[in-house]
Amino acid sequence: MNKTIIRAIFGIAIAFGAASYVPKPSKAPATSEKGTQPHGYMIANYNNNNKETFQKYMDAAGNLAPKYNGAVTLFDFNAKTLEGNPKSVIGVAEFHSLADAKRFYNSPEYTAARKFRIASTEGSVLLAESSVYAKH
Repeated sequence: MNKTIIRAIFGIAIAFGAASYVPKPSKAPATSEKGTQPHGYMIANYNNNNKETFQKYMDAAGNLAPKYNGAVTLFDFNAKTLEGNPKSVIGVAEFHSLADAKRFYNSPEYTAARKFRIASTEGSVLLAESSVYAKH
C-alpha cells in the first residue's frame, strides 16, 4: 500500500479515537476513613421511541459531562435483561460527587438537551451516590 494512504488512514484513526475520548473521574474509593467524598451517578434506563429526536439529545448532551467533573462510563442501546422489566437503553454517568451530578442535571445546557430525551424516550433517570458498601 502507498505510504501516503497508510498515513492518511492512521491519521483518521487517531482523529476518531481522540474525538471519542472522554476522561473518566478518578478511581478514588467511594468513601474512606480519610473522608474521600462519595461519587455521584446519573443512571438512565429507557426505550428510545424516536431516533431523530434522540439524536438531537445526543448531539446536545454528548460532551457535557466532563464540564461537570463527570464521564459517561456506560451506554448501551441493547442492554440484556436478566431480571424484571427494565427498558432497553442503559446509561451511567459518573461524577466526582453527587453535587456535581446535580449541577450537571440542572445545568442550562443539559436542561435544554433533556427536552429532546424526554420527547423521544420512555423510562427513568436516577441520581445516586456511592456508599460505604460500594468498592471502586
